[in-house]
Amino acid sequence: AISFTLILGGFVGLVEAGGGLRDLIRRLLDGGKAASRKMQAVATLSGLLVFFDGLANTMLIGRLLRRAADRCGVSRVKLAYIADSTGSAVACVAFVSTWIAFQLAMIREGYAAVDPAMEVRSYQLFFASIPGNFYCWFTLILVGVSIAFRYNPGPMGQAEALAQAKAIPLKTPEVVEGSDAPWWGAILPIFLLVISIPFFIYAIGSEEMLPFSAEKFGAAYAAAENHVPLVLVASSVLASLVAGLVFLRYKRQACGGFFAAGIAASGGFLRGVRDLLLPVGVLLMAWMLGSATSALGAADLLAGLLADRLPVPLIPAAIFLTGAVISFSTGTSWGTMGVLMPLAIPLVFALVPEASAISADEFVVFAIAAVFSGAVFGDHCSPFSDTTIVASIAAGVDPLDHVKTQLPFAGLAAAVALFSGFIPLGFGWSPSVLLPVGAGVLVVVGWYFGRRSPAEPSAA
Repeated sequence: AISFTLILGGFVGLVEAGGGLRDLIRRLLDGGKAASRKMQAVATLSGLLVFFDGLANTMLIGRLLRRAADRCGVSRVKLAYIADSTGSAVACVAFVSTWIAFQLAMIREGYAAVDPAMEVRSYQLFFASIPGNFYCWFTLILVGVSIAFRYNPGPMGQAEALAQAKAIPLKTPEVVEGSDAPWWGAILPIFLLVISIPFFIYAIGSEEMLPFSAEKFGAAYAAAENHVPLVLVASSVLASLVAGLVFLRYKRQACGGFFAAGIAASGGFLRGVRDLLLPVGVLLMAWMLGSATSALGAADLLAGLLADRLPVPLIPAAIFLTGAVISFSTGTSWGTMGVLMPLAIPLVFALVPEASAISADEFVVFAIAAVFSGAVFGDHCSPFSDTTIVASIAAGVDPLDHVKTQLPFAGLAAAVALFSGFIPLGFGWSPSVLLPVGAGVLVVVGWYFGRRSPAEPSAA
């Protein structure tokens, strides 16, 4: 887990140093004057592209696009909101990210608190929890709604109106600085990283790779569960090597030779590793905390206190709210997972009766999704969150202004996640039904209130 997290951090630093992402953004914004919506759409697309690390996402978008935002009539706080919303929310549901190793470790910690000898398919449980990670999905959907309908509640509306009044559209080359590597120099290593992980797992877990089928792919993932950490490390190393080759190819002349370019590439990689040293420290402390709470019997105590007070169908909602309070108060998503996951999973096994219409195994998936959603809520909007602070600093705004303008969005996404997601989920509703319902609620809210917002400057 630690090796993969650090190597992937280095990969992020190397891709950023190569400059291919800047060239990609230049091409996306090409076309003379760029309208406000187009600028926001490019920022969102960039955030989705850098899905493998929430903190890197917020840093890249803010640093690359804040001048473009000024010229296109997009407020800096709106740019910070987009960067923040496409950071942790995307990394939390991505099957390959700097988060995944930690998330799998916390799932295993939760099962170990129930029974150390219990077999756990952490990767399968993670995949199963993705549709029920309502806060992350609704946060991402709300970004699109905000752009499409110009929905900017509260102070964000005032900031956007002021930015649009000051917009002075310029041609794209004046908006985004040039880069040495072409756009595909960033896309190629990212694509290789995304493809190599499922490919290697399928190759290891399947007896015969052909013919391919979805059922065979799922069985291969289950069979290769114990090899996932090694595959994550191998894929991140391979992608880093490709990113390094791209860097050497296009930066060699600017750096003054092959050897100097190699030193510069190493520096970019090491800067990315350095940026993740603190999260790795959180990972180690979370492991220790999870082991301590398990040894003290905190899960059994909590289950005893709630046995006659918490209705079983409300367990996912209660876990989500608890996680949201913890994460907002502390500003750490990983710390929240480390505290809550070793308590939530044993709580489900203790409170869900065998005769329940929804089995304990299904409720565990709901609980995992609720922990992830609650943890991301605070990471998204807490004034103490590193992601919140980095997003605001990268976009060039005061952190408190960013929190103030982002809270109405986060509150709306959390409310929809609770009432259109986790509460009905506990009563047996399927995420495949609840996700469209919640998305529909957000669209209606954005359409009704967004139409009252001032119009954006016309596109060229």
